[in-house]
Amino acid sequence: MKHRLVATAAAIAAVTATAGTATAMTATSADARASRAQLAITTTVLPSFAVVSHARSLKVFNTKTGATAGTLKAPAGQQFQGVASDGTSHAFLAYTNPASINAACHAYYYRFQVSTTGKPSALALLRSIPGSAATAIAANPGGGTYTYSAVHCDTAPPNGLIGISGKAGTHTWAYNEGDDYTFSLAATTDADTLALSLFVAGPGWANLLLNTDSNAATVDRASRVVPAIPYAQSLAISPHGATLYACISDGRTGTLTAYNAATGKLLKVLHSWTLATARNYFCQVSADSTGKLLLASYSSEVSPRTSLLGINPQTGTTVKLPVQGDYTIDGIGAAW
Repeated sequence: MKHRLVATAAAIAAVTATAGTATAMTATSADARASRAQLAITTTVLPSFAVVSHARSLKVFNTKTGATAGTLKAPAGQQFQGVASDGTSHAFLAYTNPASINAACHAYYYRFQVSTTGKPSALALLRSIPGSAATAIAANPGGGTYTYSAVHCDTAPPNGLIGISGKAGTHTWAYNEGDDYTFSLAATTDADTLALSLFVAGPGWANLLLNTDSNAATVDRASRVVPAIPYAQSLAISPHGATLYACISDGRTGTLTAYNAATGKLLKVLHSWTLATARNYFCQVSADSTGKLLLASYSSEVSPRTSLLGINPQTGTTVKLPVQGDYTIDGIGAAW
């Protein structure tokens, strides 16, 4: 089955709290040499914990010290392949698939809590889809609605779906083609818009905005392609949908860039990475429970363990966390 997913070893999420801070300084004077030059100091409050998937378990790390605060094992016969914020500071979503490549396809989606000391609760099953593999999960900032993706093991179209469930309603949209599915989902605060990326007949690899009020039957018909933005392996979206944050792989170079969601105009390059030469790379980004802080990483099979970065897109502050994620090629794997 060509859609069998490789084990994701770097699904990351974080608990929004106030343990760590980072400071960014920028000159405010038009002339840096002037004696009256002033510095603007912006403080970004960081989450206290990051949750990292190691396939057979989720580990909770202190983002200030890097110490392990807790561990949550995958259910028997399953392995974690993605983790996301559930839209509130201590709630999370995760999805799993069978650990054995010989097992029948079955997608599982879960919710769990993390305490103020970093201890994870037991998993609560949200839904399962026999005959399918889970590929993505996300929630709207503030919580109340989650979105999920599954690909059927039978590749004949329609081949899977994107769904939403919660306060914003319950609806599904089918993937149009036999090989369509996304590894990246992000939602606006009102859950009216989902950001995703996949192959679209005609445009090819593209970034899409799906209107969750649409009664169209398929993902393509419910979505519009965002022009001008290079294909992103994962996407985050600002709370009100004005800005897309695209994590783009271009060989050794990965970039996290902010774009206007309506026009595709480049607004700001937030970060760039350069790795050793490899065959495959993956760039992953997601937003925290407020939708205002980003967690990102870039890795490859040659450089599998890279540090997670916390990024405030409003101020441009970037913080290197003492926590590493593992290389993944089949899941967004990053959220906080």
